[in-house]
Amino acid sequence: MTAAPDPVATSATRSPLIPIRFQVLIGAVLVQLILGTVYGYSIFWQPLDSVVFPPVVTQAEQAAMIAEGAGGAGGVDASGLTVVADEAAKAAQLVTQQGYLKYAFSICILSFAFTMVFAGRVQDVRGPRQTAVIGACLLGGGFIVASLMNNPVVFFLAHAMLTGTVGLIALMIFDALLGSREQTHDNPMLRHVPSAIIITVAVAGITTGQQFVGRLGPVDSIFMLWASVGFLAGAGIGFAYVCPIAALIKWFPNQKGLVSGLAVAGFGFGAYLFKGRYLGALGYIEDHGITSFFLVHGVVSLVAVTLGAMLLRNPPSAAVPVAGKVGGKASGDSTWRDTLKNPAFYLLWLMFFSGAMAGLMVIGIIKVFAGDQLIAGVTAAGEVLTEQGRGELMLKGAEAVGYLAIFNAIGRVVWGLVSDKVGRTPAFVVMFLLQAVTMCVLSQADTELSIAVVASIVGFNFGGNFALFPSATADLFGAKNLGANYGWVFTSYGIAGVIGIAAGNVAKAMTGSYFAAFALAAALCLVSAVLAVVLGRMIAKAKAVAA
Repeated sequence: MTAAPDPVATSATRSPLIPIRFQVLIGAVLVQLILGTVYGYSIFWQPLDSVVFPPVVTQAEQAAMIAEGAGGAGGVDASGLTVVADEAAKAAQLVTQQGYLKYAFSICILSFAFTMVFAGRVQDVRGPRQTAVIGACLLGGGFIVASLMNNPVVFFLAHAMLTGTVGLIALMIFDALLGSREQTHDNPMLRHVPSAIIITVAVAGITTGQQFVGRLGPVDSIFMLWASVGFLAGAGIGFAYVCPIAALIKWFPNQKGLVSGLAVAGFGFGAYLFKGRYLGALGYIEDHGITSFFLVHGVVSLVAVTLGAMLLRNPPSAAVPVAGKVGGKASGDSTWRDTLKNPAFYLLWLMFFSGAMAGLMVIGIIKVFAGDQLIAGVTAAGEVLTEQGRGELMLKGAEAVGYLAIFNAIGRVVWGLVSDKVGRTPAFVVMFLLQAVTMCVLSQADTELSIAVVASIVGFNFGGNFALFPSATADLFGAKNLGANYGWVFTSYGIAGVIGIAAGNVAKAMTGSYFAAFALAAALCLVSAVLAVVLGRMIAKAKAVAA
């Protein structure tokens, strides 16, 4: 009997599948490069401070302005300033103000993670191209809206949009809980609940708009930033992020780890390029201002992500793998509902949470932490530092950001390739054990070389999460519904970002050191290494039963 022809090979001879799939890879990297700029948000806070808040001066500085007359030095109206007691209070006020701005990053990460649950489902139904274009519009639109944060018309429109979003979410929740049940249509009260939700949200939106919009000074701009650069841009990243990964895994079913790593490596490099002074954002912001940069970045994001999306496509149906691989055994594609009933999902979720928490905790503090460690190391050696010397060490500490970003991108490719060669479970175990050891010694690094090494290892392992977990999700639950399934797994990333950053801040405030937070992250990584072994045994047991 003649063997049936391989569908992938047969399709490849009929059409140039090899060039097309590498076009998809190029589009995936382009999309991810732009999305990766989210890790460069830290450059926004200082220039935004002067745009959103009035200048902060001490009482002595205010008195000097008044004494000079004509409304104060440099033409600044002394009545429009935030006046504090002394320099220490001034520094504390600036930290507080930037803290409000930084919530935009947390909101963006949460929006990114939880939007993926919905976006993944859209991707599975509509395909990667249309879904990524939606992401491009949301991401670009978020920054364009942020560039007009001081425009009252835009602010009112943003308020209306947020109010409408609240109503939409409420309707979606109602539909998810009761919409498919027959008694919803039989019960008169339940039948009119959607109309009641719309009316309630509309009245609440109009009332709050009349009382607060445009009357709260800096608070208006802060909420605008949270809504635009935070919620809207985060939703755009969530829509576009899953598309390249899902498409590539379908085009390269036997190299899931490698292509996942290559795709998301662009995400890691995006932040590094974004922070550049000459080709990146820093120089432009210094020359033209932050609101002008938001406009340019919004347009660039819209155009570049759309161009990348145009290169994305799913393979022909014959080339799409009909099953994922679990320990070398084919397994049927799982819907997201079935996935949530599988204990393996919760093991993956907890493992991703641990790895993401360790990495995001360090990313959130690495610039200041590295500088403080260098200063502590020099001081412990008995050297007396001047203010200029401290400033130079803080600048050297900032170089750790670059090391972490570079190895973040490298780790995504390397760990993906390694997992294809040796298997997901060994790769998970080694990665988590290495990260646990690194977190334990992180507080001891106090030289330029040691800080560069530990920052690089943290970034290397953190990047590995984004190659291993999508490929492991495809292994366990199939490639067909990867968008929705990985969206649910990825919610752990959003929660880890909030908890990780909060844990670092609390540990620093209570103990004066990040050691307690690092120790917690190390313990979670150790637990995840054990969970990886348990997951491997579950897969092996299921394989044996099926055999």
